[in-house]
Amino acid sequence: NILLPGDASERDAGFQGGNMGCCCSLLGSSEPEEIMVAPPPIGLSAKLRGTSVVVEGGVISGTGSVLADAPVLQDKGYFEATVKTEGTFAVGVATKDSPLEGILAQEQPHQVPTAWTVTNGQKLSAGDVIGCAVDQADYPVQVYFYKGSALLTQMSGVRGEVLPAFSVSDGAELVPNFGGATYGSMPPGFQGLIKCQSLLDRPTDTADDAQASGLGTRGRDCRGRKAAARRTKSGGGG
Repeated sequence: NILLPGDASERDAGFQGGNMGCCCSLLGSSEPEEIMVAPPPIGLSAKLRGTSVVVEGGVISGTGSVLADAPVLQDKGYFEATVKTEGTFAVGVATKDSPLEGILAQEQPHQVPTAWTVTNGQKLSAGDVIGCAVDQADYPVQVYFYKGSALLTQMSGVRGEVLPAFSVSDGAELVPNFGGATYGSMPPGFQGLIKCQSLLDRPTDTADDAQASGLGTRGRDCRGRKAAARRTKSGGGG
């Protein structure tokens, strides 16, 4: 079995922050043997990106948007992005069907939103660290945006399964952080994003996707039970 975020067994196992692992049972044993498996790291998708987006050395540049290669699954997940070069940019979360050839920002009120982001209009400059904290513990889902430890803004009503999203244009460069570097200022109660992989699952990503993101192929994501139930109840799907 796989431990899911928020399970009591997970807390009893002593998981903390983004250092959560998967607990798996091996076939062929008379008694299930639980072993700890480090969760595969999150990266940027090779498929869910605009045609003019460039990802090199962990830096996002060019024009358009790119999504992460895994959704936000925890009840309370957190990630960051550092503004390397100023320009037009956006950081936040979006559904996988969002248009990726431009900047992902809040749509007009009469349109169904697919992205919830903070942009350079928030007086962000080079060197600033933007924190994005997604709270799916209750409905409606909330997204909190931070500049360092200071709260920039809060958005409500996130619907469906969302992925970390980054947009750049006009020379802007962003450096996403999914836990590969120390987080600047994670709010209490949140943890770095994870994706889990069963030892028994077959890889599902293509070799091109794995090579472009700098990661090996991955298996099936573990989904938080409570978050998935809320999304289904709200009619968001995903």
